[in-house]
Amino acid sequence: MQLTIFFTVPGPVAVPVQYGHLLQGLIYSQMENPVLRSYLHEHGFAFEKRRFKLFTFSRLMGQVLRYNEATGQLILTPPLRLVVCSPIPFILQELGTGFLRQGRVRLGKAYLEVKEMATAAPRVMRDTVRVRMVSPLVTYSTFSGADGRSFTYYYTPFEPRFSDLVCANLAKKYFIIHGRSSQTEGFSIRPVRVEDRDHKVTRYKDTIVKGWMGDYELSGDPELLQVALDAGMGAKNSQGYGCCTLLEENAEPVASSALG
Repeated sequence: MQLTIFFTVPGPVAVPVQYGHLLQGLIYSQMENPVLRSYLHEHGFAFEKRRFKLFTFSRLMGQVLRYNEATGQLILTPPLRLVVCSPIPFILQELGTGFLRQGRVRLGKAYLEVKEMATAAPRVMRDTVRVRMVSPLVTYSTFSGADGRSFTYYYTPFEPRFSDLVCANLAKKYFIIHGRSSQTEGFSIRPVRVEDRDHKVTRYKDTIVKGWMGDYELSGDPELLQVALDAGMGAKNSQGYGCCTLLEENAEPVASSALG
């Protein structure tokens, strides 16, 4: 399921170029149920040694007026919108209630007025669909170097391992959601329109995170592909990565830059 929040402001809005953690904080702050907020923030849903929050969100979608290099800020032109996805309706219900009651929210030093909200439940009915990333898709592995120190390798959509990791990640989320193993045979993710500029090097707090925007073709079991829409693809979903929507010809641009 998807919840879209539409914001309005009197004029252009300045936000830090690395604003993902601010959006995450805004989302948690709108969860008025303290048990849900604490559970998702501190724990999440366990699978083996991993924990999943089972929600993801887009970058702010709208027009980027300019990037102020001196201040490290993006100047965004309203209207703006934010998409939050989750396979758990209660999470989106809590968020919708919170945004409605607040009416006016703060993102860094900027204040945004909640103009309206919309919910949607796009369904995957075929074994092949095309999606557009509305926040960067992140896949990585951690290795130990010769000196014993660990390092992170981020994969590109053009490496075979990329598809394998996306599939394995979706399978874990599927098991949490449905309580049974998924059909992963035949799964693939293929870049359809992915360019160098879609490579996004971002910073989440003090961590450098590398991911990819762009358009992709997903093939496989429709139920597994549904998880991609509802829970996001790849890693770090609750930090604002891996959110996608079914491809639309008139999709709006995403507020980002070469840095984010």
